[in-house]
Amino acid sequence: MLGNIARKLRLFGFDCKYFATIKDEQLLSIAKNENRTLITRDHTITNVCKKQKISAIDLFSTDEADQVIEIYRKRNLGKCEIDMNNVRCTMCNNAIQPIEKEKIINRIPVGVAQNMQQFWICNSCDRIYWEGTHIRNLQKFISEINEKLRSY
Repeated sequence: MLGNIARKLRLFGFDCKYFATIKDEQLLSIAKNENRTLITRDHTITNVCKKQKISAIDLFSTDEADQVIEIYRKRNLGKCEIDMNNVRCTMCNNAIQPIEKEKIINRIPVGVAQNMQQFWICNSCDRIYWEGTHIRNLQKFISEINEKLRSY
């Protein structure tokens, strides 16, 4: 239920596992064994987390910006930002690494190759990243979040 939030958190540099379908018992086991914080809108599972001493963030909002704000506030994370050197792959959650444009020139759109100089690649799933319009749009989203974080 929070796939978009998981992808955004990965772009912010957070190590986030996400499962579209998983049994509660498996999810709780992973969170406990890997010392992870479970982020959910399922208030029942949050209560189970409390009983089992598993870190959890219980989200109440359905709005993505407000959900990110809830996470940052509940963990005192400060300012929200994207640093391409800390971004994790939005697909598989592995760290991305810088790569020379020449090595991927045949895999990127011509316009991107002409306008962008810096690229990153996931060594696990081979996805390529650059600071295109999606990052600029996300920066606007982040600015709105940071403005709201300051007003709390």
